[in-house]
Amino acid sequence: MKTAQVLRPARRMSAAAHAALTLKVEAARATREAQRQARQDAAEQLTNPVPEFEAAPRLTMLPGGLHWSAQQPVPAVGATVTVNRDGHPERAEVKGYTHAAGFLGLVTETTHHAKGASRRKRSSPRAGVVFGSQLALAA
Repeated sequence: MKTAQVLRPARRMSAAAHAALTLKVEAARATREAQRQARQDAAEQLTNPVPEFEAAPRLTMLPGGLHWSAQQPVPAVGATVTVNRDGHPERAEVKGYTHAAGFLGLVTETTHHAKGASRRKRSSPRAGVVFGSQLALAA
C-alpha cells in the first residue's frame, strides 16, 4: 500500500546561485559593519575629538567638513602614493589620516628619503604628514 507523500522534495540550489547568494549576504554584512563603525566613530568624535596632526586609522574618526586639496580621490590606507617634497618625488605608503586647519591629510611612511632631507626634519612627528596638494599628479 502506497502512502501519500506529505512533504515535497527539497529543491536544490545550483553551486553558482549559492555562491552568488553567499557573496550578496557577505557584502550586506560588511556594509552593516561599516555603518555601525561609522556611527560609533561619530559618537566618539563628539565626546573625544581627534586633535590636529594626530593619526586616525579611518576617515570616519575625523571631524566632518574637512577639505581634500587634490583632484584625485583620497587614497585608502595601505595604498602607495607619490609625494613631492622639496621638488623631489618620493614613494610613500599611506598609514592613516589626520587633519589640520580644516584640511584632510595623510600620514605616510616613505621607504627612500630625498637626498636633501635632513635627519632633524625626518625625526619630527609631523614629517610623515602630507596633504593633497603635495601628492604628485598621476601620469
